[in-house]
Amino acid sequence: MKILIGTPIHEVKDYAIPRWLENVAKLQQKYPADLLLVDNSDNVEYVEKVKGYCKKYKVKNYDIKHLKIGKWQPSPEKIGRSREIIREVFLAKEYDAWFSWECDQIIPTNTLNVLIKIMSSGNYSMVHPNSLSREMPTDEPNANFGCCLIHRKALEKHSFMLTPPDDCWASGEARFKKQVLAAGGTYIEIYGIIKPIYHLDK
Repeated sequence: MKILIGTPIHEVKDYAIPRWLENVAKLQQKYPADLLLVDNSDNVEYVEKVKGYCKKYKVKNYDIKHLKIGKWQPSPEKIGRSREIIREVFLAKEYDAWFSWECDQIIPTNTLNVLIKIMSSGNYSMVHPNSLSREMPTDEPNANFGCCLIHRKALEKHSFMLTPPDDCWASGEARFKKQVLAAGGTYIEIYGIIKPIYHLDK
């Protein structure tokens, strides 16, 4: 499968991004995949810094785009619009699946091989192996895209932009999952299949 690793980034995560990009480069050695970063920082200066990291760690086949958006727009909107840019680039090319991988999570280098095998064996629209299970105080599903493989057929049908009656960016991941399932897509969660997953916080 031809894979696009697509990830929104922001300069507030600079504490994690160098280590994450080193992880990306190692994963690319196990499974060749392109990388698209969408920076939603307040200005374009951070893009140049990230390019330096990519060069240092020998990240292959990458591109970085900058989302121009108001400084005070909420983080979920910045992430949602960044993901839509990833989706548009993905659909314009011949990718088979998007690997959504948050820039503060360190994962094993065989992760893509494992997820692709699962997706192919069950013809799944989405494979979600995130081990960071959190108890939710409501019935809202934990649809975190921290480490998630999404097939092209789901991205062709559904976007990350708000459409009426939706008026809140905060539930974008859960909304996307619900749209996939409502349209007859299939979704599998296999917690612990990818481990360890380190969620960097400093």
